[in-house]
Amino acid sequence: MHHHQPMTDREYQQLGALLARFQEQDCMTLEELDGFFTALLCGPMPVKPAECLPIILGPAFDDEEAFPSAKVLDRFGTLLNGHWLDIAATLREGRPFHPWLEQDENGQVHAHEWANGFVEGMQLMHDDWLMLFDDPEASQNLEPIMALAFEAEGGDDEAMRNYLESADDAQRAAWISEISPAVEAIHRFFASLRQRLEDEGGS
Repeated sequence: MHHHQPMTDREYQQLGALLARFQEQDCMTLEELDGFFTALLCGPMPVKPAECLPIILGPAFDDEEAFPSAKVLDRFGTLLNGHWLDIAATLREGRPFHPWLEQDENGQVHAHEWANGFVEGMQLMHDDWLMLFDDPEASQNLEPIMALAFEAEGGDDEAMRNYLESADDAQRAAWISEISPAVEAIHRFFASLRQRLEDEGGS
């Protein structure tokens, strides 16, 4: 295991800027990407960031004009990978997990994009996550994330909508503060499974 150098703030700014270039094309934001990668790294099956490029970039993935040069594309891949490894190392080493959350123009943090990204990651590995949903205790960890994602989607489930409309800033802040322990718990939930898969894979 070679030691991963955590990314610097400047590298994160670069990654955010590269993602922002494709915003019109429905590319993920850095916040959404963080949620997406986190879900993939929590689950039992290892995925490679490069395999997710079509999902991350959206239509920009097929747009040959999207990247001005192979060098920029290469840089983007390096930064994506660095971010992936940062999250992976945090989870693996059991360090406190901090989601990457952006503030809006009023300095408010909503965490909607993060939650949406997480849900997208779960959907990608749908069958694995059914195990978590089926576990009454472990699945509670998904509540804050699902609530934030649902709030963003403005879903059409009336009961859920009423529940969310009664959510005030304090409730929202509580959900956001629950993201970190939830992620750590979900990562633990799948840990034994990951171990088993690794043992079977003999890698």
